[in-house]
Amino acid sequence: MKALSTEMKVGFFALIVLTILTYMTFKVGGFEWVKKKGYILYVEFKNIGGLDEKTRIKVAGVDAGIIEKIELKQGRARLSLRMDRIGSQQPALGDGSTIRDVEEVVDIDDMIRNLSNVSSSLTTLTSSLNETLTPGVKESLRKSFLNLAEITAQLKETISVNDSKLRNTIDNINKLVGSINDLVEKNKGQLTDAVGNIKDFSDSLKVDGHELVANLNKAAGELKAMVEENRPAIKNAAESLETISKKIAQGEGSLGKFVKDDRLYESINKAAEGVNKTIGAIERFRTFINFQADYLTKPKEAKGTFYLTLQPKPDKYYIIGVVSDPVGRVTTTTTTTDGVTVTEEKVEKKIEVTAHFAKRYKDAALRIGFTENTFGAGGDYFFLSDKGKLSVDVWDFSRDEEGAKNPHAKVGIDYFIFKNIFLSAGADNILNKKWRGAYAGAGLRFEDEDLKYIFGSIPNIPR
Repeated sequence: MKALSTEMKVGFFALIVLTILTYMTFKVGGFEWVKKKGYILYVEFKNIGGLDEKTRIKVAGVDAGIIEKIELKQGRARLSLRMDRIGSQQPALGDGSTIRDVEEVVDIDDMIRNLSNVSSSLTTLTSSLNETLTPGVKESLRKSFLNLAEITAQLKETISVNDSKLRNTIDNINKLVGSINDLVEKNKGQLTDAVGNIKDFSDSLKVDGHELVANLNKAAGELKAMVEENRPAIKNAAESLETISKKIAQGEGSLGKFVKDDRLYESINKAAEGVNKTIGAIERFRTFINFQADYLTKPKEAKGTFYLTLQPKPDKYYIIGVVSDPVGRVTTTTTTTDGVTVTEEKVEKKIEVTAHFAKRYKDAALRIGFTENTFGAGGDYFFLSDKGKLSVDVWDFSRDEEGAKNPHAKVGIDYFIFKNIFLSAGADNILNKKWRGAYAGAGLRFEDEDLKYIFGSIPNIPR
């Protein structure tokens, strides 16, 4: 066999290289020699976020196609997707279909611009706050936080100190419940007898019911016979009454003059109206009794109050009461020992009187009068259908209390947890640093009707 010449070898090599280059050119250029595989789907986006043609499409991490073409259509990016046929099932969308349910691609540039705007807004806000918070305002805020911390510590101390008292109160309630149970047990026999008597009476009514009905029928028959027998006499009496009524209507006789005299009628009518007004006023008059005990964090003493409220009208009432004031009279004792003089001051409790006139306007009320032996005034705001009350009181404008540099001011809230039981808490003597502190307590409130019910329902205990 004749060997190939050098020229032939070079020719074959050049032909092979040209074939490879032609294939690569068509491949890179997107030209196919044969019919392309798969099927075409279309999808549109507002922003494709950096997607390019020939980008591979993945489904669950597996190559499922390629972006064949990207074009702009009516302001939106339209992508032509050539999808491979994967799996044995028929695809949900056919060749040439458009994917409708799409989720727009997040544009990183827009996100960065939005974050930049937010950062600028925060910078502006910070600058405005720095301009607003002057040194004086900053100092006020610092003092406010310190006061809150001090109040929190005082409340914690108050709760710790009164823990045993609360436990004693709960024990007393348990003892009261036990006493009631003992009372019921001791009188169980009498209660059982009473129930038995009621049952026997009911049974007797059932047994004698037929006899009672028979007696009623017999009485009705006798009454009917008596009416039939005396019918003429009844008719004559009716005619006589008719004659008398006509004479009275014509003004004859004393009774007739009484009926015909309009002045007498008007006098009687006015007198009746006066009686009705008097009875109505008495019925509207209400009376309330308040017992209240509060614990003051300063001077760490209890304060007791008793109030009597007289309410002649819904919008007007009077308050009269006595107060056991722990910050009352001050006794000064001076003792000299070995040339050393020691002065001691002892604050003693004092019984004081409170008397207010109050006027209510819807959910608010104003009060004025004497508060703890001095002139005072206050206001109340009622909420939750009068279950809660926010009160503000100011008194002692002459600063007679021990160590007082300003009037005595008090702010507090009362809330009824039951019909006659309420809890109380607030801040006391807030204008005087020496006695400024918090208070908490509880109280009882009874209306005259409640007292009638309570005293009327107390059982008699046999001895």
